[in-house]
Amino acid sequence: MSYVSEREVKGKKYYYLEESLRHGGKLIKESIYLGSMSPSNEVLLNAFEKLKQECAKKNHQIMVPPLTEFISSRTAGILEEAKKKSTRLLHSFTVKQKQEFLQRQRVTFITESNAIEGSSLGYEETKSILDKKKRIEELQKKNAIVTGLQREEQEAMNLENCMKLYDKMLAKNEKISHEMILRLHYALLRDISGYEKYQGIYRPVQVYISGSTHEFPIPQEVNGLMSLLINWHHEKENLIHPVELAAKFHTKFTSIHPFADGNGRMARLLMNYILQQQKFPFTNIPLKRRSVYMKTQAAGNKEDFKLFTRFLIEEVVKQNLKK
Repeated sequence: MSYVSEREVKGKKYYYLEESLRHGGKLIKESIYLGSMSPSNEVLLNAFEKLKQECAKKNHQIMVPPLTEFISSRTAGILEEAKKKSTRLLHSFTVKQKQEFLQRQRVTFITESNAIEGSSLGYEETKSILDKKKRIEELQKKNAIVTGLQREEQEAMNLENCMKLYDKMLAKNEKISHEMILRLHYALLRDISGYEKYQGIYRPVQVYISGSTHEFPIPQEVNGLMSLLINWHHEKENLIHPVELAAKFHTKFTSIHPFADGNGRMARLLMNYILQQQKFPFTNIPLKRRSVYMKTQAAGNKEDFKLFTRFLIEEVVKQNLKK
């Protein structure tokens, strides 16, 4: 794995970006000089591109970018196999089989992501409401009142609409931005009674989680903190392994809790967006692991990102490599 090393010569520090590899039967070290100052992200990124090129000449692929903390070369190799297996599986399907597979994956995600937040709808109930969604939306556009539609059913419909918007953004490889996040959130909370004034905006109110002692940022801080998070993602997206990057973004996002409602669902969507931008498979957070998942987020509130990174690694591998 690539890493920044520091050498001292006659009392002066020098920095290098290095990767150890086997070449010609020997263990060697490829090195790029970074200068006498601790490297900026830009300097490090340029050096990393050069290092990858030099290693490629020796038939060596760098698996782990230099600012990755919790993913070793061995783990990165396992994740790469999971990614390849997912791609091979999709390519093996007929068009119809692929559509059915992706729809099952989507219904599962909608069911379990909502259930993590307290929804009582199971898979079959969610599938049923989504099957009826088109007709319901047609009636609503005609200003017809659809009776008997409960909040949980509306949430399922909204999350599917949110994911359709997500698909369009992903197809265009749209960069994560304030506008993108707010558009997704607007779709997520649409027509949810009591939250009309909070959809598509950062929260103007303080939020608390029952049973948690974590104090979330005050409303006046949210926009600035989200700017820092978005900029962090842009600066680090090619310097941190994608799975760790997605895990850290998710946890940083939930620590800010930028919305009055829908924070967990948004975090899981954006996590997957980061994964899929780098061709990693869409990954569900299973309801059966809710307790462990919540503990990883509590740790993240204290800036401990290791637990959720490991959790996400496990799920990417389990859901794709160990089928």
